[in-house]
Amino acid sequence: MDRATAALLLALCRAELPETERARIAGLLDQPVDWSQLANLAGLHGVVALVRHNLLVLHAHERVPFDPWEHIQQAAAQISFDAMLQLRTLGRIVAALQAAGIVPIVLKGYALASLLYADPMLRPAADIDLLVQRIEVERAWAILEPLGLLPPSKEHAEYQLAKSYHLSLLGDSVPGKPVLLELHWALESRGLFSLDLERWRAHSVPFEVEGVPALRFSPEDMLLHLALHMRKHRYVGLRWLCDVAELLRRFQATLNWPYVLETARQSGLKTLLHTTLVLAQETLEAPVPQEALERLRPSASRRYLLNATLTEEALLTPVEAEEAGWTRLAAVEILLLDRPSTMWRELRYRLMPPAEKLIDPSAAGAPLGQRLAVNARRLARRTAALLGRPTS
Repeated sequence: MDRATAALLLALCRAELPETERARIAGLLDQPVDWSQLANLAGLHGVVALVRHNLLVLHAHERVPFDPWEHIQQAAAQISFDAMLQLRTLGRIVAALQAAGIVPIVLKGYALASLLYADPMLRPAADIDLLVQRIEVERAWAILEPLGLLPPSKEHAEYQLAKSYHLSLLGDSVPGKPVLLELHWALESRGLFSLDLERWRAHSVPFEVEGVPALRFSPEDMLLHLALHMRKHRYVGLRWLCDVAELLRRFQATLNWPYVLETARQSGLKTLLHTTLVLAQETLEAPVPQEALERLRPSASRRYLLNATLTEEALLTPVEAEEAGWTRLAAVEILLLDRPSTMWRELRYRLMPPAEKLIDPSAAGAPLGQRLAVNARRLARRTAALLGRPTS
């Protein structure tokens, strides 16, 4: 991607455009821009509605050639339509749970969009994520079943309840339009981080979903959760980095940094949070206190490896380039862990995961030969991905 097009894409990834930023974008618009590439990447990274909004605000959309602008228009309209349907479904779900005495915390999605963006429909969300207590999960499942929200199969449900950190339920917001609800009782599955979710729940703040009372994390815990979520996606997808930058702008004067830093230390999130803040600062000019970066700063060797891996080119690589959940950014997932023992445990899991994780939940008792064959094929593909070579 040429530098002028990349710079323009990143400059348009803001909820609001101050005068200084408008002047800078005007200069970028005077340079040669690959509009087809910009439109394609904006869609893949989930920022196309934001890009369209800002081009209209700047009255710059007339400078976009017809085909790329149509691509942007259609993709943005689809995001708004999907968000509207998802919001309606979320309201029904929260109302049903609240009526039964279950107060869920709405994660990401509309909880973020309504807080950080003037128009929540500008931010896409692939699914609905709710956090409940573990003892409430089966009851919540039973409450949501009459709404048409069901797991893919009994085997998957049993596996997720036993081994995972969320239960996936599928339904239709309208006929033919599927919706995925992830009913969480934790935020990660293998104990890589020491998260005190009861403390996070105690700090949660009220808001409304379609007139229904709901809860979302405090801005401080939301920042930590975003950093945690971005590790899961290896920073591929600008929309999450936009969320971080907008949260830092929105709460620049009020964010409780002592709480954030202490929670990151206790939870094993220091390296992860430092990396996320640096990327938001360097890529999207987010305001980050220097003192916070100094207190979170990992070792020089770890910073060197992360900086060499998380380049702007890598961050802008199309999301569709991921192969079986493994790209050249995969090593970042291990580098972002604070504790050496946890890094080793995660590396071992990544190299030799259980059979049911590779095939399906029913494969827990698969023969040794089958498991070895699946792992061998998987390692060959992932090694090729790391080396940047095509696989057959």
